[in-house]
Amino acid sequence: MKVGVIVLGCVPSGVKQILHRLYEELASMHQLFGLEIDRESGEVTYTELKEVSDAPYLSHAILKVSSTPVNYQWNQALAPMDMTVVIGDAHAKEIWQTSIANKEAIRTLFVPVSIYNNMKGNDWTLGYDTALNSITQNVLKVQDTIHSLKYDKPRLFGFSIEGNPSTNMLQDISLAVDGNYLAVDYEEEEITALCDAIMKRYTYIKTSNVLIYSETSKEVIQNSVISKLDVDWKYTEIDEALCMGVNPTAIDRILANELADEVLRWIKNNCLTGELAVQKDGIQFK
Repeated sequence: MKVGVIVLGCVPSGVKQILHRLYEELASMHQLFGLEIDRESGEVTYTELKEVSDAPYLSHAILKVSSTPVNYQWNQALAPMDMTVVIGDAHAKEIWQTSIANKEAIRTLFVPVSIYNNMKGNDWTLGYDTALNSITQNVLKVQDTIHSLKYDKPRLFGFSIEGNPSTNMLQDISLAVDGNYLAVDYEEEEITALCDAIMKRYTYIKTSNVLIYSETSKEVIQNSVISKLDVDWKYTEIDEALCMGVNPTAIDRILANELADEVLRWIKNNCLTGELAVQKDGIQFK
């Protein structure tokens, strides 16, 4: 049986581990193919995965992120495969639901991964814990520096998170670093509350603070928050590449193995099209 794997959207830490597990379990009985869609031509390349490093966390990614052309002929692209595993983020899930899942001629399984933990129907996503740890470590390094310097004004350092961070993600980061955050879907009254909360944190001993927010809110931060505060303001941007992390955390390694187990169960039981959802009580097949 030919089993295809395609990655749409992003490749966070842990995806290589899933691919490694699939190869280990399927190589002796099935053919495992990686599918990659060219961004410009839309042509699909099928590469049989025959060699996977013994160190999946340190090796290069064996599959690149595929593009998703508008009105793409998914039936034709996935037809050579008996079953295809679609690994992707929130945007990829929309594509899967509207353009792939309803195709009776192909069987697919959607596996949710996201560094932002912003996928409906999931309590947690692969890549999120690694992203949290990576961002937190970088914020703490800055905090160590700004705490050692004294200014005439209180210091406020902002961290603008690129991409589509959820409010939960911004809140989790701020809690981890003892800072403040602005919700993605904020209300006007929250701006005043945020300004008050920031100023209340300053004391004779604590003369610096950090503010976490989405890059989509940077103008609001500058015009409606910083303009109202008498602080020394600096900020930095954290891009998606940094959020991916180098090696997956223990939590993401565990989740990657649990997802791999469910993918293998789906393949071995020859199941119909469906998706995996990470719930607090375990992974569910829908």
